[in-house]
Amino acid sequence: MKIQLFTDLRFTTNPRPTGVGKHIVQLATGLASSEAHDLSLLVAGDQAAQHQAGALAAMDGHRLPLPWKASEAVWNLTGRPYMDRWSDQPDWVYCPKNDFIPIKHSRVAVTIHGAHELDPEFPQSSNLSSRINRIRRRLSYRRMLEQADLVFTVSTFLQQQMMDWFQVPEEKFCVVGNGVESEFFEAAELPFGRSGERDRGPYVLCVGGLNRLDGGDRMLRLAAALQASAPEMRVLLAGADHEADLLAQAEAHPNLQLLGYTQPQQLAAYMKDAVALFYPTRYETFGIAAAEAMAVGTPVVTCRSTAIPEIVADAGIYVNPDNADESADVISNLLRDSSLWQNHSSLGIERARAYSWQACVDRVGDAFLTNGWHGKVTLTIK
Repeated sequence: MKIQLFTDLRFTTNPRPTGVGKHIVQLATGLASSEAHDLSLLVAGDQAAQHQAGALAAMDGHRLPLPWKASEAVWNLTGRPYMDRWSDQPDWVYCPKNDFIPIKHSRVAVTIHGAHELDPEFPQSSNLSSRINRIRRRLSYRRMLEQADLVFTVSTFLQQQMMDWFQVPEEKFCVVGNGVESEFFEAAELPFGRSGERDRGPYVLCVGGLNRLDGGDRMLRLAAALQASAPEMRVLLAGADHEADLLAQAEAHPNLQLLGYTQPQQLAAYMKDAVALFYPTRYETFGIAAAEAMAVGTPVVTCRSTAIPEIVADAGIYVNPDNADESADVISNLLRDSSLWQNHSSLGIERARAYSWQACVDRVGDAFLTNGWHGKVTLTIK
């Protein structure tokens, strides 16, 4: 099966990859290692350096005539010109993130990772720049979804959003999920204490940042509630995506420690030693941090928001994230009740087995091999 991959190659050079960046690299390298697939790249005219310096440097590249930003603008506005003449006439052109490239003579697959800015139920900025960005994104998504023969999503929740917002038929979709890096599964078998924080007292871990999308304001309220009810308990936050006003408020919470960006191996150690992961997100189309915590064996205290119940299922403990006292009580109970902690730890480890990168690669590869022009894909995460 001949596949050509097209994406923004800046995501493959990031030393601090996001979930989307990890997905691109893991899926591309995983498919390339399979004997069933012949994988090469379509490279935007100004991204040759990113190709050579990035994680996909070993793959052959076919250079396109336009630079990235110009291509994106022209294609989204006009849907032209078709790029087939610069491709290698593959069986599939594969976009592992939300990108649109006009292709006429090959089948096209695109992965949708999320679009909270298009969600009418999510609070949106009313300034001109935000409104223009929403219009641009909606046009881009519509072109992607109309052209695609196969649409991958990372959750059934996101698939349903795409079906509702753009009236895309169900038979176009395949839910492939995301994966968890090996460091987290390995940490489940390692002893406690590798984070260096356990001897300083118990703590709950948060991941993301002090921003409202991740529930940063809810994290601050939890810190205040724990300071009052369980002063021995600390709150550690891994991540650096902070909003200025919430970051300023953090100074009032002496039990809150900001860790900044944390590499996977160290993050796995922090998760392993935590009493729980507190995950109060307002919008999540997968929930990679929750899957990582489950793989480690750390209970997840979270909310019934967006895709979270689909990913965590009965392994999680659900709270009202705006009720900080309730969240603090649940976390304190996990600290005091070892059988409760162990039960949710075991459930999480079992649940996380569905979220290996190899399983994700296999779902995508199987979809390419079994899906014809009008074939229905029914592969889903069990």
